[in-house]
Amino acid sequence: MKNYLYYLLLLTVFATIWLTSCELTHWGIGDTRVEPKDDVEMVYVPAGPFLMGTSEADLAAYKTLFPLRQAERFVNEMPQRSVYLDAFLIDIHEVTNWQYRKFLGETGYQPKDYVQYPPHDDPDYPALVMVWEDAVAYAEWVGKRLPTEAEWEKAARGTDGRIWPWGNRWDASLLSGNDGTGEIDGYELTAPVGQFPQGASPYGVLDMAGNLWEWVSDWYDPDYYLKALSPNPTGPVSGDGHVLKGGDWSVNKDYTRCASRLGGNPGSMLRGFRCATDAPAPIRNQELGTRN
Repeated sequence: MKNYLYYLLLLTVFATIWLTSCELTHWGIGDTRVEPKDDVEMVYVPAGPFLMGTSEADLAAYKTLFPLRQAERFVNEMPQRSVYLDAFLIDIHEVTNWQYRKFLGETGYQPKDYVQYPPHDDPDYPALVMVWEDAVAYAEWVGKRLPTEAEWEKAARGTDGRIWPWGNRWDASLLSGNDGTGEIDGYELTAPVGQFPQGASPYGVLDMAGNLWEWVSDWYDPDYYLKALSPNPTGPVSGDGHVLKGGDWSVNKDYTRCASRLGGNPGSMLRGFRCATDAPAPIRNQELGTRN
């Protein structure tokens, strides 16, 4: 009887180790995990190449999609390149006021410019964090980081070079966008996070077009794409402010494209952020053989 219980205990231990190993090393596209400190889902984005930036074919299509825009508007997104990224995790939605206030309450951090007035101060709305350093401070507290520009863009558009997270056809009902009346998207200004699941990216990441511009970790250089981008690019060593992606509720639709990038002084542009983190080491090791 004692031997039976001993072997049963061993079997239980080995089964637990095996299941944990499977959980850590066998992730699929769109798999998620919840981070306990900020209680937010993170979406898994697998290793591999994707199309980053705007192509000549895109530029031709933009003449019809955005007839009032000159070609020079898109030069800082060109040329389009195939860029390899290691696997990573990214927050399924922007950091909310509830999460950001939890950070402020637990740390006593004094943000340089965190906007808190109606309707933007609702707990479920994305936190209006106007200064890049205030976003970085939160990310460090929660044990994450800001995504690189390349990570953000891959999470938004997948690997097929689509224009918007949902595809290549504009649909104002799929984002908190330039409406101003609420008749199309249901919100006059910004919206609570996660209200447009039908506008999700190929990986299931939400709200990557419209609502708020999103800070990424990279410095902004309008000519950065002219340089050959190495695997896992992290941007130039310095620049004119930091890159903002995704557009906000008030901008024209060309700014909500996945490839759109804004730098310099963002002025009154409404901005927030989401966090990212490297995929757990067992996943990265497993995928080393897939690098192109």
